[in-house]
Amino acid sequence: MPIWSLQPLDPLDLAWEASTYRGKVIVRARDEATAREAAQHAFAVKTRFKPGAGVKPPPWKRPTLVKAEICQDDRYPAEGNTEVLYPTLV
Repeated sequence: MPIWSLQPLDPLDLAWEASTYRGKVIVRARDEATAREAAQHAFAVKTRFKPGAGVKPPPWKRPTLVKAEICQDDRYPAEGNTEVLYPTLV
């Protein structure tokens, strides 16, 4: 399975209030959408956006906020289920 690197592009955007983490994430996933979903699931938090401001899409799923690309890194095994490999979750 491919290893994905998800790199935040604009960690100061207000959408990041909905994430507990704003750094690089490494995910094993079959495709980009699944990698983004895994990161969102791992780091999502509920926020209280101002009434009337509308709902903001999760930051990990937004290409304008997070660059996603397949990476080659022998530290991360390609075999296994979809999983956030870095940072290590406890």
